[in-house]
Amino acid sequence: MSKGLLAEKIESLRKSKGITQESLADQSSINLRTLQRIEAGQTEPRGNTLRLIAQALGTPLDELLDFIKQADPAFLQLMNLATLSFWVIPLGNLVLPLILWMMKRDKVQGVYELGRRIINFQITWCFITYGFLFIWIVSLFGKSSYILSPFVFLPIILTLYLANSMIILIANWQIKRGRETVYSISFPIIR
Repeated sequence: MSKGLLAEKIESLRKSKGITQESLADQSSINLRTLQRIEAGQTEPRGNTLRLIAQALGTPLDELLDFIKQADPAFLQLMNLATLSFWVIPLGNLVLPLILWMMKRDKVQGVYELGRRIINFQITWCFITYGFLFIWIVSLFGKSSYILSPFVFLPIILTLYLANSMIILIANWQIKRGRETVYSISFPIIR
């Protein structure tokens, strides 16, 4: 049986902190033989055992959970492409990815980080686009001496929509290639 990523991560964290297997077993209140089987990749810790090991190593549980999540690149692409729904559903670029993110963030490797980036980027895009729409509506109905013509406003909105679509498609291409630096420019609203 080959050693799994989680087993390697636990062993490397333990060694980097200079802790012996016996000491980690004592600190985490688990059996030494169980810890040895986990580090050898013969068994995979679940639930409470994983939480106890994470606490004893002083590591966030989420960091270890990433190593037992399933890899599903097709789901990552689906979540990204779901943002294109803004063409049909107002705010669909936020709602659909958020639903997909909430459903799978603890089950699929990479979903938590990518979903956070997608949602942050789309919130930023919505602020810009709908903020511009708000300014246009205020200029139409307000007592403003300057009214933005629809011939100026509509091409700007169309350009914003097309730019968002292009960014989504480029991000999808990057996700397909395994790159993780998609949607790097946005307000960090969800951390």
